This record gives sequence, C-alpha cells and structure tokens, in this order.
Amino acid sequence: MARLLSPATLAAGSILLFTFLVVRALLRSKKTSHIPSVRYGRIPGFRSWQGAYAFLSDPEATLKEGSERYPDGCFKVSTLTSENIVVSNTEKLAEYLAAPDSQLNVQDAINEGIQFRWTMGAGVYYRPYHIPIVRGKLTQNVANIVPAMQEEISGLLDGHIGQPEGWKEVPIHNVTIDIIAKIGNLALAGPDVAHNQAYIDAAIQYTLDLMISAEFLRPLPVWAKEFAAYLTPAYRSKKKCEGMIGGYITKRLRETDAGAAKAQDMLQWLIDTAPPEERTMPQLNERLLALNVAAIHTTTMTLTNAIYTLCSEPDKYLQPLREEVRQHCPDGQFTKERIDSLHKLDSFFRECGRIGAIGTLASGRQARSDFTFKDGTVIPKGYMVSGSIPVLHKLLNAEEAQFDGFKYSRLAEEGKKRMQSVSTSNDYLAFGHGRHACPGRFFAASEMKQIFANLILRYDMKVIPGTKAMRLYIGAQKIPETKLKILMKRV
Repeated sequence: MARLLSPATLAAGSILLFTFLVVRALLRSKKTSHIPSVRYGRIPGFRSWQGAYAFLSDPEATLKEGSERYPDGCFKVSTLTSENIVVSNTEKLAEYLAAPDSQLNVQDAINEGIQFRWTMGAGVYYRPYHIPIVRGKLTQNVANIVPAMQEEISGLLDGHIGQPEGWKEVPIHNVTIDIIAKIGNLALAGPDVAHNQAYIDAAIQYTLDLMISAEFLRPLPVWAKEFAAYLTPAYRSKKKCEGMIGGYITKRLRETDAGAAKAQDMLQWLIDTAPPEERTMPQLNERLLALNVAAIHTTTMTLTNAIYTLCSEPDKYLQPLREEVRQHCPDGQFTKERIDSLHKLDSFFRECGRIGAIGTLASGRQARSDFTFKDGTVIPKGYMVSGSIPVLHKLLNAEEAQFDGFKYSRLAEEGKKRMQSVSTSNDYLAFGHGRHACPGRFFAASEMKQIFANLILRYDMKVIPGTKAMRLYIGAQKIPETKLKILMKRV
C-alpha cells in the first residue's frame, strides 16, 4: 500500500489524469468547433474549463451575451463535465422540440443531469410506465383528492404557524416543503405514508442525496457506475425508506392479489399497471421515491417564490387576491372548480413562473444521433441542446422583466386568449414544452394554488423590514433562497 501511494506513483497518476482530461476537452471541443462558444478561454485544452467557470459563476450574464451575439443561431456554454448547446429564439426551440425521441431524447438529458439510471434505479430509467399514469390517472383524480388536501393543509398551517395575533417570523420554506411533501404523498400512497414523518423527512432528503450521488457518478465510466451506485447516499436513502414503508407496500401488494384493494392513489395504479419485474416492494419503493423527487422540491421552490413575491408587494396584490378567493370560496372550502375559477391567482402564478423560473436552461434534449437544424447547424451525437430561459421568457428587457401579477387575467378580460399557469409555449417554459411537458403540472398547480389561497385567507404577510428574497445559483439552476423568514399574522 505504501508503494502504491508513494509520491512518484501519485505524481504519475496525476499526470495521466491531467493528460486524459486535456485530451478529452480537446476532442470534445473539436466535435462542436462549428458552434460559437461564449466566454471560453484562449488556452488550448483549457478553453472549455475557463468557459465552465464563467458560465457557472454567472449563467444569466453568459446566456445574455450569447443571445446578443447570436440571436438567430446557436452557441455553446460549458460546464465542468460537458458542453451545452443553447438556442435563444422560439423558432429553433420549436424545431428541436419537434424532433423524434430516437434523435433528441429527453430521458437521456435527464439521466445526464441526475444519473437516474443509477441513482433512482434501472427500472425507473428503462421502464417509465409511471409517466402515463401521472398524465392520466393522477390528473383525472385531482378533483377527488382536493377535500383531503384541504383538511391536511388546514391542520398543517395550524401546527406550523397557528393563529398569531401579532406579527410572527415564519421560516416559510420549511413550512411549504413539509406541506407539499405530505399532501403530495396523500395522492402518491395515502395517509399512512403521508403521516409518517420519518418517511417524509427521508423523502425530502432523498433528492439532496440523489444530486450528491449524481455528481459523484457522472465522471465515471458506465462499468464503474454499476458498482459505485451501491456506495452512494442515494442508495442508502432508498434502503432506509424500504425499512420505513416496505411493510406497507407489501401489504398493499397482498391486498391487491387478494382482490381487496380499495385505495385510489398512485401506489395502487402503479401496482395495477406494473410489468412483472416491477411489481415488487423494492421496485415500487424506488418508483415512489422517483415521484417524490418530481413532486416535492420544484413545487416547493415555485410556491416559495410566489409567497416571497407576494410579500414583497403585499399592498398591491394581497387584498385583490383575497377578495377573489373569498368571492369564489365564501365558506373557505375548496373544490377543483373553485380553484380553477381563481383567474387572478392563476395569472399571479404564471407571472411568477415567467420571472422566477427554476433554472436558466430548459427543455433539454440529448442527441442520440446527429441532429441538423434547417440552417445547417449540427448538434453532434451525445451533446445537449437547451433553450435559454432569460431570453425566451423575455427577461433581458428591463420593461418586460418587471413583474405584472395580473397581466394574464387582465388580457383575458380584454378578450385575449387566456394563458393559464399550466399552459406551455415556446416563450413560457416553466413546465417545459412540447409532448414532454411536465405531466404532473396540473396536480402541482392545483396543490400550490390551494395552499396559497389558504394562506391568503388566513394571514397577512410581508417581508421583514431590511430583508428581501434573493435568488441562489446551484450550477445553472436558479432557485429561491430557503432561509428567509417572513412576517405573518392572522387576518
């Protein structure tokens, strides 16, 4: 062991690794040499690394520069492990989104980001049978679950916030993530799982473990990932959750086999639809965790951002929104139809999604074969292409970047087509766009608006004087901060 770790051995290994990384960077750049780069350096072999530092340090400024220099074409930005080809106009976005999955693949793009073949499991990667269930059964069941969600939200707000007579400092992100996780799991697996606090905490933590694991696995060759996956925090989290709800899943499987199944939730639909190799406790546990990844954090960040936005201008938005909720829900009880009638609130959420979208790149696709745009630009096999959120959401113009919460409801009142918060388009990518737009967006929008409306009915809210919500970057992801407290008191 001493000989293996001798200074000479370490030096030789470092030189080999350095040489490998330089050669890989040169070969990678050669494949995309026809596409202009933004903020790359000038030293051969290090250009993309300098570009990665520039992009990850300030992704929005990098994307702005690229769109200004190449408004009608493509450009590339770099990360530590890959290059991403970016489009900045709606025509090119529509062009690549129309490509078949055999050529530009969304599943491969997601796997590149979070390595879910190894972090979530091969079954989730190769057999995504849950997606049509989310798009169909879950969406169709939203109206049925609203009453249970209402009861859960009311109890959780009482527990987390109470009925303060005076202004109370509230860590609102902590409140929203717990509520989102619990009402989400009501729909995923029923009250036994939703009320298991240890499991809820583990499901929230799993996403963080998954991201850490993905960073560890990404640089490794495929053969090494197969073994290394068992050493990751994501694997340990999955096994931990098996211990928490494995018995419950097994019980549900037995009830189904005996013809005694009564629940109408995602777990039941998964059991009913699963191919034989997926109809086991460990596989169903993996599938539920994968759905929690999709259901908890992005929804929480979107809702938290909407609350921060409301608290920054309460005089302008709080009372009109409260009046609308009281008008359509006079008894404080919600149904899907009542939630759908809250047009100002829906407009507010759409504008929050435009101004405060999670991330700076959207609708990513990875090329399974070379893809050629109409202008002749080629996306080489294995490379990512994405849309630029700051440009496509029109955030680079100072006037268009100003928040206007009732813009879409006002346009609808003027006779224009109503653009809902769940409506996707080439210039609104909060839920993606095209045939692979987020299948769970209808459920997510319903639960966010129900929580938001409950908060509006019960509490006055504002920021603590001298503070304001900041936006944080994790790589190319732009997210609301999680530590900011707001002031709340009962109405």
